[in-house]
Amino acid sequence: MNCAREIKVALVGLTIGVSCAVALAAEKRHSEAHVHGVAEINIAVEGSKADVEFRAPAESVMGFEHEARNESDKNKRDVAMRTLQTKMNQMVLFDPKLSCKFSEAKTAVVEENEERSKESHGKTAQELKKAGEHREVRATSSVACDKPLAGSRVTFGVYKIFPEIHESKVQVLSDTKQSGATIKKDQGEVRL
Repeated sequence: MNCAREIKVALVGLTIGVSCAVALAAEKRHSEAHVHGVAEINIAVEGSKADVEFRAPAESVMGFEHEARNESDKNKRDVAMRTLQTKMNQMVLFDPKLSCKFSEAKTAVVEENEERSKESHGKTAQELKKAGEHREVRATSSVACDKPLAGSRVTFGVYKIFPEIHESKVQVLSDTKQSGATIKKDQGEVRL
């Protein structure tokens, strides 16, 4: 009994550690200015479960980066967010033999902190506002599979869903390895 409890505590610690490492790696990369047409996908794997994070410039997902002010913009935003909520399983494709199920993604549109961007260095808040707004779309989803994910492959369908995203920078972190790949127009895969 004591051993089982220690294993459970160790697994919880590993999950927290993996999630923190993925978040820190994403934050480090994200401190650079975003690039239109390029998304980031972070996958944290533990056994037969995974967490998937998707980030992309709002321009590449919604067609604009400014705050949605009119009905047309609000409709485009809402359609894009609903697409992200329901189609993560078509954007990040786990091996069908694993019978993976995605939770509905949690989504948000976030204004980027331009203070950290090299381009904003020394500019006043008013100058930054005039330079344009930069928003990013984020989505996170949990994945539960019937079999362990280690050694399996992941392919992608981001370009099929959002044709303005021609490149995805993928980072994978598991209890056994860390890897990454650049996927262009959904061509390529990553191994877990």
